[in-house]
Amino acid sequence: MTDGEIIHLSTISVWGIALIKKIALAVFLWLFFLSPLSVGNVKGSTNPSPAKSDLFQDVVSVCKDRENIPEEDMHWIYVPESADQLHTDLQLAFLSGQLISNSAVDASDCPAGGLRIDGYANACGLAVTAPLVSVLQNAFDEAILQAWKDSSVPPVLLKQLIRYESQFWPGRWGEYHYGLGHLTYFGAHTTLYWRPNLYRQLCSVSGNCSGEIDYEEIYYFLNLMDAYCPTCENKIDMPKAQRSIAYLAEAVYAHCEQTEQIVANATDMWPSAVVDYATIWKLTLMNYNVGPTCVYDSVVAAYEHSQSQISWWDVGFFTGDSQCSRGIYYANQITEEFYDFPP
Repeated sequence: MTDGEIIHLSTISVWGIALIKKIALAVFLWLFFLSPLSVGNVKGSTNPSPAKSDLFQDVVSVCKDRENIPEEDMHWIYVPESADQLHTDLQLAFLSGQLISNSAVDASDCPAGGLRIDGYANACGLAVTAPLVSVLQNAFDEAILQAWKDSSVPPVLLKQLIRYESQFWPGRWGEYHYGLGHLTYFGAHTTLYWRPNLYRQLCSVSGNCSGEIDYEEIYYFLNLMDAYCPTCENKIDMPKAQRSIAYLAEAVYAHCEQTEQIVANATDMWPSAVVDYATIWKLTLMNYNVGPTCVYDSVVAAYEHSQSQISWWDVGFFTGDSQCSRGIYYANQITEEFYDFPP
C-alpha cells in the first residue's frame, strides 16, 4: 500500500441516557476484564500482580531505559537533534480527502470533486491539496520533539503513529476516533488511569475529583484531541492541534506504563528482566491498537517458551489470534525503516 492508502480506521458531546448507560456498562466490563491490575488474575496467574506503587521503585522504567539499543532499531528510536530531521514530503490521500470534503481546499474543478468513492483523494485531488498537505504533515514536528523531552515518547514513533492513524488530520474520524492519534474512549480511560496528574487536571474542570474516572473527564480529554474548526483557516484550530500533541504523548506513554504492568503480570518478573526498550515500545503500540489482553496472551506464550528475556520476534511468533496479529502488523508498520537514522 502507499502512504495514501495506509490508515488505521484507528466541547463535550451531548449523549442520550441510553447511550450513557451503554458506555457505563462497557467501561465496567473493560475494567473487570481488561484493566492492567486485573488482567493477571483473569488469566489465572498463580501469584498476585505487583502493586502499581511498588512495580518500579527499585528499577528504571523500561519505557525510559535507552541503554544498549540495537543498531537495527535506531532508525525509529533515534532522537533527532532538530525538528527539521522529522520532515516528510508525502502524498497522503486520506488527509487530502479530509481537506477537500471539509472544504478546506476547493477541488471542484477535479473529476468527482477530487474524491474517490471511499473519500480519499483521487490524483487530481492529491495535486490540488499538495501544498497544504506538505505544510500539515510537518506542522507538528516541533511539538513532537518537545513531547519527547516532556514525556519520553520516542519522536519518530510518535510522528509515524500520527501518520498511520490520521495522516495529520486533527479532527474526528467517525464517532469514536479523536484527533491526530485517533484516540478512543478506552484509550482515554487508560490514559487518565495511568497518568493521575493529568486526571486531576481534568477532573478539576468538572469539579468531581472522586478518584473514579467517569465519562465527563474522558470526553473532555477526547475533545482536547479534536481540532476541527469550521470557522478556522483550513478548518483546523491549529493552536489546539499543536497542544493536542502533548496530550497524545501522555496517552502513548500511559500505554507504555500499562504495558510494563502487563509484562509483570504475565511473567511474575520485573519488566526489565523480560523485555528491552525496543520491545516494550513495540508492545506498547500493540496495546494501543488491539488492547491489553492480546499483549498479555502473547507475552505469556513467548515467556513460557523462553523462560528468559523475550524479543519482539518471539512475541510475533507466539501471537496466533488473528485479531491480536493485527497489533503485530500495526507495530511493525509504525516502526518500519522510514528515516535514515542515525545520520
